[in-house]
Amino acid sequence: MRVLVTGANGFIGRRFVETHAADHELFALARAAGPDVPGVEWIAHDLVEPLTAAALPDRVDAVVHFAQSRRYREFPEGARDVFDVNTRSTLELLEYARAAGAHSFVFPSTAGVSGYSYEPFAETDPVSPLNFYFSSKYCAELLIANYQRFFKTLVLRLFFVYGPGQDRMLIPTLIERVVTGEVVTIEGNPGLRINPIYVDDAVRVFTSALELAGSGLFNVAGDETVTITELVELIGAVADRKPSVQHTHAPSGGDLLGDNGQMHDVLGVVPEVPLREGLARTIASRLSAA
Repeated sequence: MRVLVTGANGFIGRRFVETHAADHELFALARAAGPDVPGVEWIAHDLVEPLTAAALPDRVDAVVHFAQSRRYREFPEGARDVFDVNTRSTLELLEYARAAGAHSFVFPSTAGVSGYSYEPFAETDPVSPLNFYFSSKYCAELLIANYQRFFKTLVLRLFFVYGPGQDRMLIPTLIERVVTGEVVTIEGNPGLRINPIYVDDAVRVFTSALELAGSGLFNVAGDETVTITELVELIGAVADRKPSVQHTHAPSGGDLLGDNGQMHDVLGVVPEVPLREGLARTIASRLSAA
């Protein structure tokens, strides 16, 4: 299969390229070319710029659109960058996929489109994006749905994917603070509940999505639920550090839990890496890099 992969140097995109290069002909689009890997052709292009400037293949079987804006926390200063990468480029890639004869378009969205809830969020529940970045992702979801008449579309809402090599996100930030002895501030006590999923398990979902016969929208989430306080305590136990924790009295707005029943039943993916083991791998990687 000929597959265009955007964001191919990112946290999940890089894993996807590493695990699929032997079985597919990959065209890996990123801001800068990555390592020389057999079966991978790198395309250097920043999706802040129009897609027409990129040297894309004339024909592909699938597009997997991992790329996302680096300025997701910079609202409103980074709003244009967020919109261009998350929304405008999605439309351009949809049009490219149609012209290139693609059979599949796979798009990783985010748990943040759901909004907070005290019950696990199902794919059919009404959404309430939490900020501009999540709104840009949801706009992309709406655009993608209109292209189901041309090819199958798979939208995967990711709930706290984590693993070695990740930075700036929730779990690596918590690990960094526990390992270095910094105070961890948690909103509320015990904090919101989440069900993280290890990166290798998340990549298996993308593999199944490419093989699925039809279109769909799926939550990508783990089987284990923890509060933020429990997560910090588990990180401390695995890292053999005693966390320093303080709680704020922020009102509880609910949790960010994904109902992963459709991931199990339709995509056939059941997480294989327990949370404790995934954290151990991630912490070991952090300590070896120190």
